[in-house]
Amino acid sequence: MRELKNAIFALLLCFVMAACSQGDGQVDARTAIDSIADKAMAMTDSVLNDTREKSQGVQDIIVAEESAETEAVDEADEADTTVYLTPQQADSLMFRLKHHYTQNFNFIVKADSLVLVPREGDLLTDTCVVYDDDVIVVASIKTVPNDTIDSIWVKVAHDQFTMGWIPEHELLRGAVPDDSISELLYTLTGSRGFWMSALVFLGVIGFLLRRGKVKKLQILRFDEMDSFYPVLLLTMIAVMASLYASVQNFVPEYWQEYYYHPTLNPLQLPFLMAMLVVLFWLIIIIYIAVVDEVYHNFYFVPGMAYLFELTGLAMVVYLVISWSTLIYVGYLLTPLLIAALWYVYCHMRTVFVQN
Repeated sequence: MRELKNAIFALLLCFVMAACSQGDGQVDARTAIDSIADKAMAMTDSVLNDTREKSQGVQDIIVAEESAETEAVDEADEADTTVYLTPQQADSLMFRLKHHYTQNFNFIVKADSLVLVPREGDLLTDTCVVYDDDVIVVASIKTVPNDTIDSIWVKVAHDQFTMGWIPEHELLRGAVPDDSISELLYTLTGSRGFWMSALVFLGVIGFLLRRGKVKKLQILRFDEMDSFYPVLLLTMIAVMASLYASVQNFVPEYWQEYYYHPTLNPLQLPFLMAMLVVLFWLIIIIYIAVVDEVYHNFYFVPGMAYLFELTGLAMVVYLVISWSTLIYVGYLLTPLLIAALWYVYCHMRTVFVQN
């Protein structure tokens, strides 16, 4: 900066001397002054350029330091993303993974009644009762290893005046998750002996009605209409039965998780459960297609008999494949059954086309 001041001072002095100069005899002096002025201007430009370069260098250093500080802060933030759980939070998470529910989870009572008892420290000291179709919410969970009834007690509440503790095994036996799919699974599981037997019985009725006219003991002739949907339906049911039994064999927690948190969207499920849901939808669609084919190829009574027989046969296929897969025989039986079904269909369809 001192050099800049000297250069400016010399430039001003030159202008003053030039202004004071008069006459022709002073041409040389003016030329000298102009030369000095040019040198002063050059010196000024040089000093200004040096000043700009130094200023730019300082700015670059400042920007580099700020960038380094920003990167250090980002690295510190990334290092601090680790989540530390309290012992209570860790226990709650482990309970959720193992039991598939936790606090604030809703159940709906299916038993005639459930008795809720108070424990030490509760504000309500009276025994409460909840009844069928009452919605209850999990308020707290306590592990009591030395308890003679159950090691896990669950505090549930129906409202602010109806709450208390119940052993977990009694809760799960008398209540289901508050979801329509869970309720349907609970109902089907509890009455599976009845509805499975009813479907097989329908198949027997259809078989007898159809064989009474044909006078042959041949089950479900595939040459009665030109459609592959019946054999495709039986194939999908065999695959689904094998897959369901595999889930029960190897990853039963998948089915338990689905029971507590069901969905019909396969994109939100693990691969095996997603395949089960996809097969479920495919079976519904294929059965609708079968009904449409029967409608266009049979009269009402023969068509209903055909559907009864197909439904009963599908139930038999499901039971045989699922039970045999539980003892690992189904993994061999399933492909053999599917191959046999398609072989019979192709053979009978050839006969149907020729006729």
